[in-house]
Amino acid sequence: MASRRVYVIELDRAAGRRRDPRIPWVYVGSSARSPEKRFEQHRSGYKSARLVKRFALRLRPELYEDLEPLGSSKQAVATEKRRARELADCGFVAHCDGVSYGAREADWAEWDAERLEPVIEHLDAAALQLGESSFRPLGADRCARLLHGELGFWVADYIDQEDPPPGYGRFSHVRLEVLRERVELLEAFEPAA
Repeated sequence: MASRRVYVIELDRAAGRRRDPRIPWVYVGSSARSPEKRFEQHRSGYKSARLVKRFALRLRPELYEDLEPLGSSKQAVATEKRRARELADCGFVAHCDGVSYGAREADWAEWDAERLEPVIEHLDAAALQLGESSFRPLGADRCARLLHGELGFWVADYIDQEDPPPGYGRFSHVRLEVLRERVELLEAFEPAA
């Protein structure tokens, strides 16, 4: 029997009204195929929800790679619903099996360090990528704020806001102080003052 994987796809802004302008809508699904293969199938329209076919942007592995492969379709469907609910609890609108979790909710709690730990390598890669693409040297505090997706005039001093690097805002669902503490551990950045 083939194992099944849960995956998460980020959706374009046009998918629906966001709870927070920094945190996108996502689609949570599962498949016996790899997330990459299933993403391509969604984009081409093969067994794809209309919402995903129209608005799919990219896979978000930092939102699903902590989940183990599952042995049955029933387990996968239950796990994808749990993950959609968890993502709604940290600010996303998570569409899954015809339900948009979080669409009508006003409160949420950002991830803490313990919740981030299983996917920390994605944060490290995003931080280093932001540092490499920044127009000027990026300290730990500014890097954390960019990962958090903060808006402000100062952002244009570091990145192109019209075509931002993929790491910009990618961890808007994580507490800012958690991001700052992790980025300070990376040797490429100066500690926050």
